[in-house]
Amino acid sequence: MQKTDLTTRAVAAFIDLLILMGLTRLPDVIGFLSASGYLLVRDGLLERQSIGKKLIGLRVISSDDPEFVITYRESIIRNVPLVIAYILFLLPYAGWILGPAVLGIECLTALGNERGMRIGDMLARTCVVPTAASAQQKTETPPHQQQGG
Repeated sequence: MQKTDLTTRAVAAFIDLLILMGLTRLPDVIGFLSASGYLLVRDGLLERQSIGKKLIGLRVISSDDPEFVITYRESIIRNVPLVIAYILFLLPYAGWILGPAVLGIECLTALGNERGMRIGDMLARTCVVPTAASAQQKTETPPHQQQGG
């Protein structure tokens, strides 16, 4: 399985961050809930890609079975650490240190992992691959053979 370049992932994350910043500008609780909701379900949208991943050409797949299409469940599990960082960042002073610390740990984990998996990916058993690689992998995978009874 091809490891996605972290720079490419960062560009996709930056696009999603711009969307998140726009959502947080909505009034009061609506902005918080819509931003948190987008963070949680973003990888379940648009053919199982966030808007940033769709524009850059990345896809989230199951690390155990690349044929398994991830659902909103996996998207929520994989993005819980990002929502925790978002909530922490909203807290004055201590949150301004703890929120970026959580994001830093996520990035360092992805850098150190051979498949580029961050903590959220490990929890949800997912990984990010280029869209072309996931399509190529589907064509290379031989069909399942029927077992004799």
